[in-house]
Amino acid sequence: MTEKLKPVGFYSDTEVGEPHQPTLESSRGKFTGPMDAIVLYLQNAHHIAISGSGVYDELSSDKPLIGALSIQTDGIWCWPSSYPYYVKKYRAEVPDGLLELARSRQWNPPNFGDDFEFEELMPFGE
Repeated sequence: MTEKLKPVGFYSDTEVGEPHQPTLESSRGKFTGPMDAIVLYLQNAHHIAISGSGVYDELSSDKPLIGALSIQTDGIWCWPSSYPYYVKKYRAEVPDGLLELARSRQWNPPNFGDDFEFEELMPFGE
């Protein structure tokens, strides 16, 4: 059996959230690591799926558009495209395992071919 991707940034109190995931509010202000490096790693990771829907800043009173919703991965972790934004703007928590993996890869996420199948690796939807 193949291991499922580890979810991060699917905050239960946001539009793209999943039950049993932490809240964005409880995650904010917790990241103290190398901001630019981790944000670029997250932003440059492979897109598993891209939606026509937008995602909005759930913590801002005017809820500005962050961008188009997509799901990204580095092959071990997966996150919504809003996650790098929340890490950068609100210092949202980054799990130690993800930070260590990104650092071990010198902040360069791997590339996957278009034919690589992620569907069975997704942590939600069963």
